This record gives sequence, structure tokens and C-alpha cells, in this order.
Amino acid sequence: MADVFTWIAANSAVIILSLTALVFILLLIFLFTLRRLNKTAKKYQTLVEGAEQKNLEQIILDNTKALRQVMFELNIFRERLEVVEEISEKSIQKVGLQRFDAFDDIGGEMSYAVAFLNKNNDGVIISSIFARDDARTYCKPVQAGKSQHALSPDEQKAIRRALGFTE
Repeated sequence: MADVFTWIAANSAVIILSLTALVFILLLIFLFTLRRLNKTAKKYQTLVEGAEQKNLEQIILDNTKALRQVMFELNIFRERLEVVEEISEKSIQKVGLQRFDAFDDIGGEMSYAVAFLNKNNDGVIISSIFARDDARTYCKPVQAGKSQHALSPDEQKAIRRALGFTE
């Protein structure tokens, strides 16, 4: 036993230095663990915020139920969006108007041609020709930006304007 005490006395500086290093390392581990614990506690507080005396399992079950409801409603909205998009493709999206004088003796550009087209450039062109004694209205179908019927230059301009071309 005396040998142990002699060895400790001879190496006391090394032992103290080793124990000091060990305490310092343990202090660093403790601080690191404390920091991680604080972060975890903050996350937990965020998770259970607004929950009155509920346990974590109940909170997770409630959140899962709410998430399922949101996903169900999202699917309903997706289906509705598809219907709206389908209707939208068939709806009038492009309009082009061309006013003109149909006859030399009548001014004021009282006559007009207006093109109503959908996404696929299908639709109609309506023309109204104004004269002194009467007015006439014509309607011609348009498919892919063109008509099977003969179009006047003003009707063609109305279609080009609906398609986004400027002159």
C-alpha cells in the first residue's frame, strides 16, 4: 500500500492534470448535452403549443387526423380544379375587335368584326355591317384560328388581334 501512496505522490502532478482534463472534457460534454436538451425542449414546446394537458401521443393522433382531413379536402379541390381547367379550355379567352367603315359614304367606323376564341383558337367571328338604311349581322365559325367561310380583310384582322398579333 505504501508503494501506491509513493507512486501517487511521485505522479501527483500528472494525476491532477489528467483529472483536470477529464473534468474539462466532462464539462464540455455536459454543456453540449444541455444545449441539445434546450433545443429539444423548444421543439417539444412548439409541438405541444396550444394543447391543454394532452400527452404527446394524443397530440400526434390529433395532428394525424387533421392532416388526413386536409389531404381529403386537397383532393376535392384538385378534382374541382381539373373541372375548372377543362371548362376554362372551352371558354372564351381571346377577343379581337376591328372597327371599320363598310361603305365610303358612311363614316365613324360604325361597322365592326369581333372574334371570340378559346384556348385552341376555336370560336366565332361576329360581323355587323352598318348601312344608312339597315344593319346586318353575320356569324362565322372559327377553328384553329381559321374559318371555312370566306372572311373579309376586317374579319381576318379581328382574328389576328384575338391571336395577339398587332399591326
